[in-house]
Amino acid sequence: MIMAKSIRDKISLDGMWKGLLESWSEPGSTIEKVIVLPGTLDEHGLGPKPDSASDRLSRAYAYEGVASYERSVDIPESWRGKSIFFRMERTRETELRVDGILVGSSNSLSTSQVYDVSRYLDPGKHLITVMVDNRSGIMAWNSIRNSHMATDHTQTNWNGIVGAIELYAVDPVHIEHVRVHAQSAGTVHGKALLRKPAGSCAVGRILIQMKDLNSMAIVETKEIPFSMYSEIVEAEINFTIEADETLRLWDEFDPAMYSFHLTLDGIMGEHRFADEQIVPLGIRNFIAGGTQFEVNGKKTLLRGKHDACVFPLTGYAPMDVDSWLDVFRTAKAYGINHYRFHSWCPPEAAFEAADRIGIYLQPELPLWNPGTAFEDDEEWQYFSDEAFRILKAYGNHPSFVMFAWGNELAGSIERMELLVEEARKYDPSKLYAIGSNNFFIHARAPRNSDYWTTFWTEGNWNVKKSGYGGKHVRGATPHSTRGFINNNPPSSRKDYQEEIKDIPFPIIGHEVGQFQIHPSFNEINKYKGVLEPELLTRFRAHAAASGLLSQADDFQAASGRLACLCYREEIEAVLRTPGMAGFQLLDLQDFPGQGGAFVGILDSFMDSKGIIEPEEWRRFCSEVVPLVRIKRYVWSEGERIDAQIEVANYGPSSLEDRAVTWSIMNENGRQVAEGSFPNVVISQGDVGLVGTLEFEIPPIAEPERWKLWIKIEQTTYCNEYALWVYPSRGEVSIPSAVFISDAFDTWTQEALHEGKNVLLLPSAHRSFGHGPQGTFIPDFWCYPMFKKYDPPGTLGILCDPAHPALSDFPTSSHAEWQWWHLMKNSRAMVLDEAGADYRPIVQVIDNVARQQKLGILFEAKVGKGKLMICSIDLWSQQDRPEAQQLLHSLLNYCKSDKFVPEAIWTEEYVEKIFANQMMSEVISNPNADTYG
Repeated sequence: MIMAKSIRDKISLDGMWKGLLESWSEPGSTIEKVIVLPGTLDEHGLGPKPDSASDRLSRAYAYEGVASYERSVDIPESWRGKSIFFRMERTRETELRVDGILVGSSNSLSTSQVYDVSRYLDPGKHLITVMVDNRSGIMAWNSIRNSHMATDHTQTNWNGIVGAIELYAVDPVHIEHVRVHAQSAGTVHGKALLRKPAGSCAVGRILIQMKDLNSMAIVETKEIPFSMYSEIVEAEINFTIEADETLRLWDEFDPAMYSFHLTLDGIMGEHRFADEQIVPLGIRNFIAGGTQFEVNGKKTLLRGKHDACVFPLTGYAPMDVDSWLDVFRTAKAYGINHYRFHSWCPPEAAFEAADRIGIYLQPELPLWNPGTAFEDDEEWQYFSDEAFRILKAYGNHPSFVMFAWGNELAGSIERMELLVEEARKYDPSKLYAIGSNNFFIHARAPRNSDYWTTFWTEGNWNVKKSGYGGKHVRGATPHSTRGFINNNPPSSRKDYQEEIKDIPFPIIGHEVGQFQIHPSFNEINKYKGVLEPELLTRFRAHAAASGLLSQADDFQAASGRLACLCYREEIEAVLRTPGMAGFQLLDLQDFPGQGGAFVGILDSFMDSKGIIEPEEWRRFCSEVVPLVRIKRYVWSEGERIDAQIEVANYGPSSLEDRAVTWSIMNENGRQVAEGSFPNVVISQGDVGLVGTLEFEIPPIAEPERWKLWIKIEQTTYCNEYALWVYPSRGEVSIPSAVFISDAFDTWTQEALHEGKNVLLLPSAHRSFGHGPQGTFIPDFWCYPMFKKYDPPGTLGILCDPAHPALSDFPTSSHAEWQWWHLMKNSRAMVLDEAGADYRPIVQVIDNVARQQKLGILFEAKVGKGKLMICSIDLWSQQDRPEAQQLLHSLLNYCKSDKFVPEAIWTEEYVEKIFANQMMSEVISNPNADTYG
């Protein structure tokens, strides 16, 4: 609720307060300090230094308990007879005293805490004392301590007051609250709640002016008389502003904002009274139209971002609009139009910024309870009250379009559904859900929610139990054996039509992505606030001890580009699905808790990692995206490419009479082929077929990497796809100068004794040593959290494309689709003892919690001979052109005078790296089918 700016008198209490804290070093004693509020004790360096956190950023200071904040205030004579209120915009559970007398307590974490102090504050000096408790009461509940409103994994459980602190005075007859609901046609329904003391009659009027915030012009004026009898203390005044076709509607493309300025004046007894309030207004209608969302009658696809309140400098969310404008502008630059606030509700500044920018918001209650949510009567009452406090405080903002009760809840579904019904009656302008990904262990569609945020529509979490099912609506999971990106041969044809066909309401892909990216330790220098990056510094020390520190930036670049490739597949699978409602990425930015989930293309500060530019990201994450359905990315000469070209159009209007062109370019910029589809019409909200691309690959002498471009002419919308094209090689011809082996056996060792060039290719049935099994996608979320499922835990590959061993195998420095079958049919080999400076030719990037030096292609001198080891099962893959080509490149290298390894290894060391050992203890873990 935005307070009025003129008639209401205010005294700001921002500034210096006396803080009284329980001593953490001398029990029973009190510490007295000057505290500047708004702020937290962490920011003042107050509190014990906690033990270093092993799984998150560490608080430099962590005070938990009761802290008292005292300040004197001088109430002016002009406030005599007024109604006086004390407001704190955001804090923890509090008690308020005036001159030592208890006024009351409040425990809203999501909205302003407002105390009526009228009978405690006569004109003159008074002492105000606020006691803030971040340890007991509701702050002791696990359901809140686990939420992102209080968890030390992100926001931290601070003590203080972080928003505006003020006293304000109003006349005894005043406007308590205003609610407005705008319809897409332009009609606005509103309610103003008036309050007065009992004992006197009041008569007056409300003048309502609707203003265009762009031009500040008054577009509508209405005057409503009212009267309140002596015994009445509350009266609700209803008003309607009829539709006007000249009014602009609010959405992501045109976030047109108006405001209602309500002015109240009249007489109570012999006294005149006056008040005013200003409330925001965006005229929009956000509904579930079948299986998709509609904004003002037009379909939208939610391109969402998960938000866990990651603000490392302060440990809490910014309370000013400008900071949130920066946040949302960054997200929108990457095509994001939707925010899901995971188990917390942002402050009003976020709603106001989203109003201006055009972002669809879904706040949640400060609730994360995967077992007994809403079952306890006290908690049920609290969260129910908090839901209505949130609706009352922020419900007028047009950006507030959806509301869910929390993250991955399980418990009383009856109460969850009851709260949906009650909230829907109170504010029908929003869509409601019982939670995000609730009851996911055994997937079941909710009964009365307006939409379903889930990672699958059918399935059983347990790995070792039958009846799994498994209709996922995201491409990766904590189990590396699930998810289409890692387990279906790569193509651009996957969609979720089968997965959503039986669900009659909108489906949003829950926490999509979670592809881990190796951190750059340069980020450590950014931590100049209340949180210390001890997790990162420990990882850096581990990298130094492993001899991998100098490669950290290269690891980030290579793993990041692979992650982008996988994020693209996640996003395009949703875009290709007619009737799908959207996705919520986890995440555009890093999550510094739960073991360190560095899953973002932006770091924890929302700064770019330099992996991908926003313009490139928006090619596949935007309101309009050209798409290609192609059965694979790897081809041979003479094959015929048949692909469907489509356009997902969730822009503001239909695309009519547009030419859609395609072209294939080689790496030198030479055009290989082109085509055009003139006069294309793609209706708004459709995934429309443009036409079929048909092209026969001509004979080629050398492998090439092509780019397929799709462009919508006279627009900025375009997309690109990499294709790899190989010549037909036929049977492998082994040069006489190269000894081929599939094991480090007696014959191989004898060849090395004789000074031969040896290429060792272990086959699938031979031992590959004890390194992690090959995989394509980066590790999901973070290795420590899900290692019990025995994932490979790796982050792709790093190689030097200019190395002569790869001269006949075109590659980038990171994994792309031509590596998919190769990596899936490999096992990385552990080279920790090869020397600090040793670098494999193709290095597998390990996660930062383990940090082993891993390779799938590497070389050394052994005795008189030269040994190249490739732990990709190339023999079983010779029906694939990429495997043929890599083997061809390796053979050419091994027979050449460029095969001059620098490292010198003993036979004993080579035998050691082939030793078949258990890599970890998680393989036979009996609890590996449980969540968390």
